[in-house]
Amino acid sequence: MAARKPLEMLQDESCCSICLGIFQDPVSIHCGHSFCRSCITETWEGLTTNFSCPQCRKTKSRKILRPNRELANVIKAAKRLNLQPVREVEGGENFCEEHQEPLKLFCQDDKKLICLVCDRSKMHHDHSVVPMGEAAQECKVRGLWVQDRLKDHTIVRTYRKMHKFLEKQESSLLAQLEQLDAEIRKAHEEILQRLLEETTRLGTLIGEMERTYQQPDWQLLKVRRETLSHSLEISPQLEQKFSDFTEQNPNIKELLEKFRGTEGSLTLSPPPAQIKLDPWTANARLYLSEDFKLVWWDICEKHLPSSPKRFKVKQCVLGSRGFTSGWHRWEVEIHGQGRWAIGVAIESVPRDRLFFLNPNEGIWALCHLLNEYKALTSHYNTRLTLRRVPKRIRICLDYEEGRVVFFDAKSKERIFAFPPASFQGERVFPWFMVTGDAQLKLLP
Repeated sequence: MAARKPLEMLQDESCCSICLGIFQDPVSIHCGHSFCRSCITETWEGLTTNFSCPQCRKTKSRKILRPNRELANVIKAAKRLNLQPVREVEGGENFCEEHQEPLKLFCQDDKKLICLVCDRSKMHHDHSVVPMGEAAQECKVRGLWVQDRLKDHTIVRTYRKMHKFLEKQESSLLAQLEQLDAEIRKAHEEILQRLLEETTRLGTLIGEMERTYQQPDWQLLKVRRETLSHSLEISPQLEQKFSDFTEQNPNIKELLEKFRGTEGSLTLSPPPAQIKLDPWTANARLYLSEDFKLVWWDICEKHLPSSPKRFKVKQCVLGSRGFTSGWHRWEVEIHGQGRWAIGVAIESVPRDRLFFLNPNEGIWALCHLLNEYKALTSHYNTRLTLRRVPKRIRICLDYEEGRVVFFDAKSKERIFAFPPASFQGERVFPWFMVTGDAQLKLLP
């Protein structure tokens, strides 16, 4: 059997001098020494010239990395050392070629199997000789040691990479939080400054309220409700950064969701207007519930008493109350997926002909059609992008200021606000239109 190198030398030559572990993807450099590819790459990271060998310190002006395939093959062989002795015996090479005696001993000096006659010869005189089984067991143990070193090295490298990744993530998140905290503090200071300025103006407002204390409470508060809402304004840039940061961090997003709608809860509003649906205005294809709170459409046309108030072409119906002053609100619950529209209409809106659904014809409304939501602002309308599908919508009317605003009644988020308009002294009614399988219900 051909002589082999000692196992101790094999173990020493199988280790990288940088990480002291078994070679992983070994490469040789300009001086001939070999290292793990990742180890020498990390050692030279950031260098553009004077690449120095970590072992002999010999330098080179340019980086040279050559795959050391021979060394890689040696490493693979080392992993199989625990199997090699058994295979050789089973392969039939179990007799001494010189003496034709069974190979039962192992010479540790020559690293070869010998027979009993060889042991007594001068060639192996004073050599350390052990039984073949004992030598095989030692070889297996050394092979397992090499495998364990390889596993440990892989685990350590994986841990180091994960640790480095987590450190970078931590630094990035901390930097974002610090920047966000600074901007929040700045915005907070600006809000406090505006509140101080408002304090002076509120003194004047209190005097005005004392002179008009006979009016209803909600109308009194309406005089300067903008004073409170302005103090809650946040710059679009800061709001966008809030949004970006919370989208990337689900835990923070969940926490902020609990406080969403705070601004809406502070908005002052009047009591709900007590209104019903007016059956004298309902189109013949619209059906009303007995309490005049629910309306739906049917293809069958009813025979109804003639009324100049009735919509003869459009599938519309008005509320039972009209307004010529004040600040009012009501809510509508939506069922089904058909087409519907809700809002307000002036009293002179056409009843016996087709007309466009927009402010020019006396309609300020929100519309749902084919899974799209639109504000009926003009012939082209305004398409709306909503965070969630509203099932309950609040309509707010401020007659003096000519404003019509729609809110999601559940989340308190504003859906759309029409620009200020002039109702020219006309009475303004709640207005509803429905077709298909949709149903609209007045609340409460």
